[in-house]
Amino acid sequence: MIHVINSAHSLDGQNWKRNGLAIPFELGVAQAFSRPTVAKNHLGGLEMWFSYRSGAGETYRIGYATTDEGKQWRLALEDAAIDVSSEGWDSEMIEYPFVFDHKGSRYMLYNGNSYGKTGFGLAVLERG
Repeated sequence: MIHVINSAHSLDGQNWKRNGLAIPFELGVAQAFSRPTVAKNHLGGLEMWFSYRSGAGETYRIGYATTDEGKQWRLALEDAAIDVSSEGWDSEMIEYPFVFDHKGSRYMLYNGNSYGKTGFGLAVLERG
């Protein structure tokens, strides 16, 4: 199964220019993308978190990509900064992230095992 994330840009919010593939996929590594969420980073670029699977039978994980200008995204799965827990409600899979900022902190809501059947979580980014 291959799901991709495409991109489009608009100057007025009504007329859109489709730009095609936003996140590069790699068969057997990251190919079933879903539920992207985008936020600005502290350098003025953009960060994206999303669900993905490798295509080799693994359950969903949360992936990460970044861009400086919003045009060329770099896939950086190892930088997602979140993975399944060793036990409990999110020990088998994590997916469907929603990232937002509130009062100077960054938060991520995400689903756990069985697409959230056993619970959802709230992760807080610790800024150093």
